[in-house]
Amino acid sequence: MKAAIRNIFRLIAGNRTSMFWTLALCCFCLSFLHLTPVSSIKRTDKIERMLHKRENVLDKYVERAFTVPEDEWIQFEEFPDDMVLYRYVDGALQSWINTLPISNDDVSLSHSWYRIHDLRNRNLFNIPLAFLDAPTQYVNLGPGWYVVKTYHQGNIEIIGAIEVMQQYSSENSVLRNSCNRHLGLNDRYSTAPPYVDDVNVVYTADGTPAFSVLRNKTLTDRNHQSAGMRWAALFFAILAILSFKSRYKGLLQLYFSLGALLILQCCSFMMIGDIDLESELFSPMLYADGNFNSLGALLIFHTFVFFYCLTIFLSRKSVIKNILNSTPALKKAKASIIGLCITAIAVYIHTTLRSLTTNSGITLDLFRINEISIYTILVYVAYGMLFLAMLFLLNILIATSSRHYIEKRKRHSRRLLMAYLMVTAMYMTGAVSYFGFQKECENIRILTGRLAVERDLNLEMQLQAIERNIISDPLVRGLAGNPEYENIILNRLAERYFYNILPEYDIRITTCDMFDMIITEDYANPVGCYKYFKNIIDNYGVQLSDMSAFYYLDYFRNNISYLGAFSILRNGRRYDLYLEIDSKSSSDNIGYPSVLLDNITSVSTTVKYPYSMAKYHNGRISSHQGRYNFPVSVNVYSYEDGFSHYFYGDNVVFINKLPGTNMIVVSRPARNFFPSVISFSYVLLAFALIMIGVPRLLKKRSRETLFRPKRSFRMKMTVFLTASMVIALILMAIGSIVIIMGYINNNNDAMMEETLLSVQNALTKMTKTTDNYDELNTTEVFNAMNAVAKSAQVDINLFDPHGRLIWTTKPEVFNEYLTSTRMNPDAYYELVYNKRMQAIAEENISTLSYYSLYTPIYNENGILLAIANIPYFVNDTNFEYDASPIIAAIVNLYLILILAALFIGITMSNSITRPLKEISRNMEAMDITHKVEHINYKADDELGLLVRTYNKMIDDLDRSTKELAQSEREQAWREMARQIAHEIKNPLTPMKLSIQHLIRLKKQGIPDWQDRFEALASSLIEQIDILSNTASEFSSFAKFYNEEVSEVDLVEILSEQRVLFDNYEHIGMTFRCKLDKAVVFARKSQITRAFVNLITNAIQAVESQEYGEIIVSLRMTPGYYKVDIEDNGSGVSEENLEKLFRPNFTTKTRGSGLGLAICKNIVTQSHGDIYYTKSRELGGADFTVILPIHTEVSEDYT
Repeated sequence: MKAAIRNIFRLIAGNRTSMFWTLALCCFCLSFLHLTPVSSIKRTDKIERMLHKRENVLDKYVERAFTVPEDEWIQFEEFPDDMVLYRYVDGALQSWINTLPISNDDVSLSHSWYRIHDLRNRNLFNIPLAFLDAPTQYVNLGPGWYVVKTYHQGNIEIIGAIEVMQQYSSENSVLRNSCNRHLGLNDRYSTAPPYVDDVNVVYTADGTPAFSVLRNKTLTDRNHQSAGMRWAALFFAILAILSFKSRYKGLLQLYFSLGALLILQCCSFMMIGDIDLESELFSPMLYADGNFNSLGALLIFHTFVFFYCLTIFLSRKSVIKNILNSTPALKKAKASIIGLCITAIAVYIHTTLRSLTTNSGITLDLFRINEISIYTILVYVAYGMLFLAMLFLLNILIATSSRHYIEKRKRHSRRLLMAYLMVTAMYMTGAVSYFGFQKECENIRILTGRLAVERDLNLEMQLQAIERNIISDPLVRGLAGNPEYENIILNRLAERYFYNILPEYDIRITTCDMFDMIITEDYANPVGCYKYFKNIIDNYGVQLSDMSAFYYLDYFRNNISYLGAFSILRNGRRYDLYLEIDSKSSSDNIGYPSVLLDNITSVSTTVKYPYSMAKYHNGRISSHQGRYNFPVSVNVYSYEDGFSHYFYGDNVVFINKLPGTNMIVVSRPARNFFPSVISFSYVLLAFALIMIGVPRLLKKRSRETLFRPKRSFRMKMTVFLTASMVIALILMAIGSIVIIMGYINNNNDAMMEETLLSVQNALTKMTKTTDNYDELNTTEVFNAMNAVAKSAQVDINLFDPHGRLIWTTKPEVFNEYLTSTRMNPDAYYELVYNKRMQAIAEENISTLSYYSLYTPIYNENGILLAIANIPYFVNDTNFEYDASPIIAAIVNLYLILILAALFIGITMSNSITRPLKEISRNMEAMDITHKVEHINYKADDELGLLVRTYNKMIDDLDRSTKELAQSEREQAWREMARQIAHEIKNPLTPMKLSIQHLIRLKKQGIPDWQDRFEALASSLIEQIDILSNTASEFSSFAKFYNEEVSEVDLVEILSEQRVLFDNYEHIGMTFRCKLDKAVVFARKSQITRAFVNLITNAIQAVESQEYGEIIVSLRMTPGYYKVDIEDNGSGVSEENLEKLFRPNFTTKTRGSGLGLAICKNIVTQSHGDIYYTKSRELGGADFTVILPIHTEVSEDYT
């Protein structure tokens, strides 16, 4: 199975280019097919089935609720969040689980004549639950849509609701429309009452039409499908080009790949237009400048620049060779082009980084770890790829310019890489910091310019529209002039004309005649009313328009101020009414975040922590905000008009000097060197992973090593030691985080309890003599509570003893139905039933979560009057800013410790396993003909014992080897003597007989003796030649080990043999080789002798034929050179194959039978192999010689 899987992977790897092109073509074709979405009817059926399941769940809880006694509170564990349950006993709400966003949850009509037409009506008689006229209804309650079911059993009525969706009038960062995932709904669908669409109607379990399902963005979905398939096709096409380039690295293929990438880049920029702008990555709201309309477009361009350089780098050998082989002038021109490309990329990096820093909201300061997003990571990865692309080209440029670098490339490459990493990381950190500070200066310049003109244009238009109504209002005209009625007039104006600005503005009125005196904070003694306000108008007033009664007051402070001056004639006497409107300071905008009320325009003119701000008028400070200790007075004339910044001690001060004597100063603490070090370490780590990891993956050897199973003891030891230390550090980090979070939570709890206690004490003192909660419903009590809320800087909600809202400092939240007027049921149970002194519950409004603090308010008789509630929103701004560098430092520290643990683990494992590695290496390279070196390890431990045993074994083996070698030499000489005796004896016997026969013939006087003598002499000479050849072969065999090994070029040797042997007219010899050089490490004369023997055998095998053919081929395989010597002779028979390389075996009539045995010995001693097969091309013998490739220095990626 494993072999089959391995073969499949090899097949895919061998044909990956074709596979990628096929996938690209398939994706491109599929992009024109519009896949039909899931049928709306099927989707409706699925939603209906899931709704029925939720109804069954609700029904089970309702059945349990009916079994609970009437006077007991209902409590269910794990009650679903998407459901609400109200239980009424005799028409009064007795228990509730979760709440509905409505203002009145009564189920009985207060007035029989009342009929409600709008369930979002803010009328006090808005009783939506009283008009549920069916057992099951689909109802809009506040921003939510619910399936509401009613149940009756005796005097008990239960209303259960299942939330379907939340739909706000407008969305923002907090208020988000959502749908109930438990019903199978998602963002592609919305719901509506059943009469809107009578096709896709969802019915409840009892068959009642609940709602219709509407599909959103059908056309956009199809566009997304098509665009997605085209992007997939583009991706596979790029992979195909890179795969093709990794196999074919010539210049022609390089030009083709670059051209193909250029075409794909043009296609990608055309395809960007099809992407929905709702995708934040491609939205101009995230980033845009004059050249790129989105961050996605910029990152795509970055990626293609990297691919261009990567393609060139894959062909670096051809590029470098082409440049070095050019004429000096052309060489300089080509090198200059590469230098210009490097310069262009550097300029591009600098320009785009400045644009990205100044024109986007992406946080690039890595020490602000709490603000890091996925876009931050994408940006740093993209710029890391660009710097790697520069490194690719820089490597080629150096290789073509310095011979010294080429000779010592490996050593220089490491130095270059480390220096390059340091330089790029320092540049990235410094550039981000510098451009970020420029952006900060520009933002503060805009802010101070806006603060210089503190006007609310919407309010000014409203004031001009209502001033006639104010002066003509009969109540105002009738009561003006009497200070006792100022509160009545103020309430009248607030309710009729200024109700929409009360959350953001404070309103005060003063009524008087021309001679009345008033007491103000600006004067120690009473001052004339008319004179006082006239002085304000003359000095600071700017009339909104001609004949307008309202003036903008240019106090040059942090708040916006307006003054309305009205004159009323009554009974022949003039009365003045002055209306002062001041925006609330930042400390007033507390409690519920203003983002919840996005229909109200915020007029905040403040700066956020850690900034501080001060305004100077005529050299004196007029207002200030923040922690910085501003001087009371400054010489404004010492600063030039316009914006500037200065470094004063540990602070950075930004000054906007306005024309005249006004000046705005903004300050923040200056950052020390520590945050830059944190950012630098993160950037260095990220760039190191990119610039070392990516090139390593490009090397085939590294890829094979990466995916090779690691089963060695050293690897196991490394993993064990490293994992132990890393796990320990992770546990320490988790412990640190838990301790810090515990401290923060405890601190928050203490602050909440302190706030709750202070409010409770203040309200208790205020109400201790009150007998009933109805007595709290007075203006005096509410004003006093407002003062308490303002003093404690919180919002306060007051609930009656039944848990219903009776008063709040932020009525807009409840008027907008963002939350229920019923208090949290768990808190109510704890306070009323369990008599607790306080309760803290976690609540949420849409996506905003917060703590809700509850405390009971008792009178002096112990009667529960009300329940006070404080929504507590933890202000994380200060904490996050102060803690971000600390958190980043902690994370950085643990990263460094983890890297150190990795280094220590690897070092320790290497130290522990080094003796084992030495033993393994020595045993693998062991050659009994040479003495093996001892391992130097002196420690007295288990490894020391193993090393000493190994060294003793080496000594014993060396001694045994010498004895064996001596014995083998003696045996070899005996065998050689026997062979020599045998080889000499064989021809000597016939020689002796022939000479004896010749002597007898001569004695007998045979007439043809002379002829027989010549024939016998010829035979004797032939036998003597045989003896000479035999002696030469034995002499060569005896001298085999005397020659030293060296580098041998097989191309040179085989070419020489072809010239020497290619002199037979009827024998054709062909040498096939595409290599320029094939270097092996062997004994040159012996390896030459082996090839001579093999070629000689081939010639002897075909010389008796009419035409003989011999082919000698040389080719390279992974790790080896392969030499085949083929002929078209008869080959070797099957019965002789096993004896082919044995000594004394021969199929010839002449010969010693040592030729192939000597060839086998020579090739084996050269760490190669020789074997015989039948030639497929010629049909005769094919002797194959395999010798390992010799490389002096392995290639480095740089």
